[in-house]
Amino acid sequence: MCSLMAVVSVSLSSPALLAALTAGDTTLRALLAVALAALALVAVDKMRPSTPRRPIPVRVDERAAPLWREPDRNQRLRAAGNLGVGSLVVGAVVACVLGFVLAITLEVVGGLLRR
Repeated sequence: MCSLMAVVSVSLSSPALLAALTAGDTTLRALLAVALAALALVAVDKMRPSTPRRPIPVRVDERAAPLWREPDRNQRLRAAGNLGVGSLVVGAVVACVLGFVLAITLEVVGGLLRR
């Protein structure tokens, strides 16, 4: 603790003094900075008046709502079509990536075999 006070009291602008700080000194400074920031937050919170805590009225309708209903024919067809198109896109992307990886692999292996 004394070494920290000596370093702080002399000067903090010198690079040699900053390099002389140990890990404990740095940890102590970080904890001091966190404590001062928390203290500043508490002070600012106490100075500013808080918003009034009044209840917000909420209107609730008590009607029975169906949790799930059977999809109609159009929804089923659209879902099947979207699933088909999505699977085609994913398949094309996977095929391109695998083709690219295979081409690079064959090029590397061919280069190694030529030597």
